[in-house]
Formats: sequence, C-alpha cells, structure tokens
Amino acid sequence: MKLSIVIVNYNVRYFLEQTLLSVYQSNVQFEYEIFVVDNHSSDDSVKMVQQKFPSVKLLANTENVGFSKANNQAIKQAIGEYILLLNPDTIIQEDTLQCCIDKMESDATIGGLGVKMYDGAGNFLPESKRGFPSPMAAFAKMSGMAKMFPKSKLFGQYHLSYLDNNQTHEIDVLSGACMLLRKSVLDKIGHLDEDYFMYGEDIDLSYRIRKAGFKNVYLANTSIIHFKGESTKKGSLNYIKVFYNAMLIFTNKHFTGSSAQVLKFILHIAIYLRAILAVIKKIFSNILAPIIDIVLMSSSLYALHLFWENVVKEEAHVIFPSTFFYVNIPIYVLIWCASMWLFGVYAKDAKWRRLLLSVIFGTLLITIVYAFFPNYLRTSRGIIVCGMLLNIFLLSAYRCLYYWQNGSLNTYIHNEKKYIIIGSEIEATTIATQIKQAMPKRKYLGFVALQDGQLHTKKLGTIENINEILKAFKPNEILFSTADLSTQFIIETMARIEEPIAFRLVTKNNTIISSTSKNKSGEIYSFDINLTSKQSWIDKLRNWF
Repeated sequence: MKLSIVIVNYNVRYFLEQTLLSVYQSNVQFEYEIFVVDNHSSDDSVKMVQQKFPSVKLLANTENVGFSKANNQAIKQAIGEYILLLNPDTIIQEDTLQCCIDKMESDATIGGLGVKMYDGAGNFLPESKRGFPSPMAAFAKMSGMAKMFPKSKLFGQYHLSYLDNNQTHEIDVLSGACMLLRKSVLDKIGHLDEDYFMYGEDIDLSYRIRKAGFKNVYLANTSIIHFKGESTKKGSLNYIKVFYNAMLIFTNKHFTGSSAQVLKFILHIAIYLRAILAVIKKIFSNILAPIIDIVLMSSSLYALHLFWENVVKEEAHVIFPSTFFYVNIPIYVLIWCASMWLFGVYAKDAKWRRLLLSVIFGTLLITIVYAFFPNYLRTSRGIIVCGMLLNIFLLSAYRCLYYWQNGSLNTYIHNEKKYIIIGSEIEATTIATQIKQAMPKRKYLGFVALQDGQLHTKKLGTIENINEILKAFKPNEILFSTADLSTQFIIETMARIEEPIAFRLVTKNNTIISSTSKNKSGEIYSFDINLTSKQSWIDKLRNWF
C-alpha cells in the first residue's frame, strides 16, 4: 500500500517547511511519496524544497494556476492507492497518517476522510466537518441562527455543529486543508473541478463522492494544526468575491429547480451584504477610534463648561461665549487628536502609555496656542487642564473595556511581552538567548519542564501544573519547542489551557510560527531573515517617544 501526499504552495515558504517536517516525522507502516506543486511563489519556496527536501517531487508552475488545477497536476502523476490533499500551512500529528489510512482500510465504502483541525490559538475549527450548502443552511449561517442555536439540527447544518467534535461521524463535506481520498474513487468520479480557482472545490468533490455512493468521514481520534497562513483574509472583498463565486458555480452545477433558484437568490444577497459590510468595516476600522475619541473629548469639554458655569464660577455669573463651542472645542479636540496620531495611539498594538503621553503633549500645545488667542477666545485655562485629566480617564476607560472584552487587557496595560517556554532546559535557554538578541522587548519568565527533575532558577514547574503557572506568572505568550515536543502533545496542551493566550511554535530551524485567530493569516518570524525593515520618519519619532 502506498500513499501520495499532494501539497499546493503559494508564498508560504516557512509554513511549508514545517508541514513537510511534520510529514517526515510521522510514524507509519507504509510507503508514501510527496508532491509539492508551487504556484509561482516569489518567496524562494522552490529553492527551499530543492535544498532541504530533495526527495520531494517538485512541480514548479510559471504562473498561479489555482488550487484545483495544481492538485490535479500531481494527482495525474501519483501512484498511491490513496491521495492526501494537504495544505502547506498545516502541522500533522505523528499518528495522523497512520490513523487515517487504518480507517480507510477498515471500510471500503469510505471515499474521503478528514480529521479534527485546530487553529494556531488552539481553537477547534468548525470547517473540520460541514454539511452541503442548502437554502436552509445558507439562511441559518447568514442570519446568525447557526451561532445562536449550534446544537439544533435545523440551524446547525452548515458546520454540523450538533455533532460531537470528539466523535467520528459520517459527514457531507470534507475540508480541502486535509482530505484523504481513495484513488479508485477519484478515477471513477473525476479529479478536482478546475472551474474552481480557490474555495468550493472541496465541497464539489465531497458532493461527487457521496453521489457515487461512497461515504465521507470525519475522524476525531487524530488532529492537525491549521494556521491558515495562505488564506485570503475573510473580511476582504477578494475573499467574498472568490468564495461566493465558488458557491454559485457549485449551485449551478449540482442544483436544479426551485431549490437552485432560492439558493442562488440567497447567495447573491450574501455577496452584496458581505461586500457592503466589508467596505464599511474597512472604513470604520481606520476612523472609528478617532471618531469615538472626538465625541468623548467634545462631550467632556461641553460637560466641563456646564460645571464651570454652574459650580466653579456660579457666584461670578460667568457665561461662556458661543465661540467656545464652534472655535475653542474644535481646536482643542483637533490638537489632542493630532497629538494622539503623532504618538501612534491608533497604531496596531499601541499601549496605554502612548495615550497618556499624547494627551499631555497635546495639552502643552493647546496652552501655547491659547496664549495667542484674542481675549474673547480666552475662556479658562482651568478647562484645558481639567479637560486633559477627564480625557485621559475617559479614553483610557473605554480602551480598557474594549481590550477586556477581547481578552487582551493584560497586553494593552503591560508594555513588554512576557513569555514562557515549554520544553527542555537546554532548548529553552537557547531559544530565550536568541529572542533576547532579536526581540529585546520580550521578557523571558522561565520554562515549563515536561517532568520533575533537577531544580533550576528559570524552571517554573511541570506541564501538569500549566494552568496554575499561567495564573501565577501571567505571561502573554507560550512558546513550544518543537525540538522537544510532539505535535500531538502540543495540540493536547493547547486544548487543556484555560487562559486566553497566544501560542507560538519555535521550530528546529529557529523559525517562530503562530496564528492567534481562525480568521487571520498565520505569522512568521525567523532569526535568519533580516527583519530590520525601513521605518518612516513618523515611526522613528513614535518609537523615540
């Protein structure tokens, strides 16, 4: 028996390397061949495969031909009894291949098989098991009813959320990220439909497997990590266009009559709604925070003027001129906002310190400008000082509330990244030394040993007490040393950790890979790449502050 593994790659060199390493580390009792089909990557993926994995059968395309066509190129040359379609941003467990083949061998009626998938943050990926798209499934997903009633067979059809994730089930749709196929079934039903450039081809193939009388099975006793490094961002217009176009191709191909018309109608509505929401989200993601700040600062100054007139200066019967509302307040707020932008308050991963410094700096600028105001605009310096204090409180409060709801308040408050390493003392020391040189702002708290042994100043405890260690030391990140740990151990540890935290894998070639959300592309950091990118003058100024 022989297995043919097909990996289609596009510009994810470092993820691809880890995928191949995880395959070679598999414990199997059969032969396998590996195909890597590269869709004209520009990140030296081809060179890396040629140098580090000479036994891989490499097919290097001169253009991006899409996922389906690239897979078919390798399938036509494959000699295995089984074909495994595997994404280049996955890491499989040591037993994954053997478990999958054993299941297929035990039941000749299985045409396709998928496994339990986790994202880089240790969350179960619902696309591990799916139902066929139908008017009801589409409506439930679009309306949010699927999320509200995940255990309902009526509303949970899209991701089959009513089925236990930890039990093996017969399902409708397999994920193209890890899809094991019986070659004889592929020869019968045909290869991947090349009308699909990306997305939808797995649904189409799963449908044809079921239509031919074979089963699709979700196997729960082995797992993989799917970082989603190559995926189009789900909120982007390009993703919406490609994904829903694939759904329309599937509907036109396999549905007829009134059900097809209803499904196409729902899909067209979804396309326009998602596109509109994507545009709105993109616009508001850049201007929403400044808008909230402007509203809060303007409101605070207005409230202060009432307090000044009715409490502080009540006996003097001071009344603020109308110019305070359409001249002073806009100028003050504009200066504060400009200062906040200058200090990088609206930049990604900005910390509370930038907000504090920016408001103070803006207040100093306002007092300088105030000195040049004509007398009729000079209302009160006290308003400016009190406005500064009130704004610091209000702007900090709503940001803390936002980060608290997103589980990242600790990261917002603490400027430095604190991390722990799970692995041996030797590996942990080596990794920590390299990180200190490359990322000096990160603080190494210590390592978590796999078992009891000799005490060490940096040893925080053993893996059995991982949740207690996290509560005691409150790190932002956990780094797994893949030189010491199996993929199965890493996945099981991710699943048992109770605290919301970022997981990162440190590989044998000094590369850190991670993904903190199922909807975000994976992240790569390598110590052997030059990471000192050019900074604009504004970024240098912000860092100086």
